[in-house]
Amino acid sequence: MPEHWTIDRKAPAAKLPVPATEQAAPPQGAQESTTTNWWLVARNGKFQGQTCGTDRVDIVTGQGPMTLTLTQSRAISSQWSSSVSVDAGKVSATVGFSVTDTATNTESGQWAVPDGKFGTLEAYPLFDHFTFDVYDTSVGDRYVGGGDAYHPVGYCYNHWAN
Repeated sequence: MPEHWTIDRKAPAAKLPVPATEQAAPPQGAQESTTTNWWLVARNGKFQGQTCGTDRVDIVTGQGPMTLTLTQSRAISSQWSSSVSVDAGKVSATVGFSVTDTATNTESGQWAVPDGKFGTLEAYPLFDHFTFDVYDTSVGDRYVGGGDAYHPVGYCYNHWAN
């Protein structure tokens, strides 16, 4: 991550989900399986770390000397993708959060613009990144693909001066 990026995280650290065989119910907000591919299952959810999103959610600029401040409260959607068509509810149960829900984070970031410079401060969503595997249980529990799931937990701040 470039040295001018700052991560502001207010959410608790990610917890690995309980294996599907030990779960009593899917996470809050998870949907029941509705796909016809009932034989596809998601397994092996693994926390990969955090990543900054690419869609800017806020920006502020100004002439130094001054302190730029961004305060945002945004509903950011969870994101996920898979190389095969597995049900979102099965993915949610594997990674430990609903991949179809949104989370609202309210946070602030600041940066002091040097004297004589024009500065910019921008905010991007911060995600916990999980991977998962997909198995086809109709043919003897065969691995058929995988995917990624991203849960919004805070913001990343980027700043620079010209």
